[in-house]
Order: sequence, then structure tokens, then C-alpha cells
Amino acid sequence: MSTTTPADEPARQKPRKNTSKLRDGVMKRGKSWSYVIRVPDPATGASKPKWVGGFDTEEAAKAARDEARIRARRGEYVNRSISTVADYLAEWLETHAATVKPKTLAGYRHDIDHYIVPRIGRMRLQALRPAVISKLYRDLAEHGGRDGQPLSAWTISHIHRTLRKALADAV
Repeated sequence: MSTTTPADEPARQKPRKNTSKLRDGVMKRGKSWSYVIRVPDPATGASKPKWVGGFDTEEAAKAARDEARIRARRGEYVNRSISTVADYLAEWLETHAATVKPKTLAGYRHDIDHYIVPRIGRMRLQALRPAVISKLYRDLAEHGGRDGQPLSAWTISHIHRTLRKALADAV
């Protein structure tokens, strides 16, 4: 019989005290829940993991995960972005500068610089909702002009056309 001493035994590692386990692509991280899905990179075609967090419950994370999986299979998955409305609109103007007439571009730029960006420009683009846009139009109608005067319905309609065109191109 051979006797072994503690020095001869391989060092045993203590089990980690990680109570959060990845279950079916969902995991608790801190106080919120996250999910992970694999999404093909459009540039390389390689599948990469994408983590999305901030859900209050496990059920909410699972529902969002399921929706993201469906979108990923269809090729419609949109990575959450920190891009703001102002960032996107600046990029949109730059890309459209060569495709529209100078006067049209000047109108777009005026609407964006004077009415849209000052009110919703700091918002994340993906946080933009119809209710926010409706509130923008209502605020412009009530006191969007010079010295807090109301804007005309024609001007608001023009701003709407500019924003609708930019957001349609985003989709």
C-alpha cells in the first residue's frame, strides 16, 4: 500500500460560490436578469454571443430572448445601440447629402437642427417611441416657434416629413 501525503495530492480547487447559473440562455447578473443568444456577424458570417441585460424578472428576460431568437433567425436582429437620435440624424444627413437637391438638404438640416435635435436629440435611437414623437409635435404646436410662439401646422407637417423619412431609412 502506498501512502500519500497532502503534498503529493494535486491541489484541490474550492468550488466557486457562484449561485447564478446560465439556464437556457438566461442568467441573473446582480439585481437584474440577462439573456444571451448567438447572432451571425453580417461582416464575417461567424456566430457571436450577444448579451442583453437589465430585465426585472426571469420571465421578462426569457420573453425578450425568445423574441430576439426569432428576429435572429429571420436576419432581423438589431443590436442594442447607444446611438442617439442626434448621432443618427447627423449620419443620415451626411449620407443623403449627395442624393438630394441642395435646397431639400437645407430644409432637412433646418428641421433637424432647430426643432428635432434640441428636443429629442439626446435620446437613444432605440428608445424612440411613437408617444415621444407625438409629444414632440404637440410641444412644437404649442410653443415650438420663436419666443415660445406656436408653430404652424404646415411647419409641423414639414418637420414630420423630415423625421418620417429619416426614421424610415433607419428601419
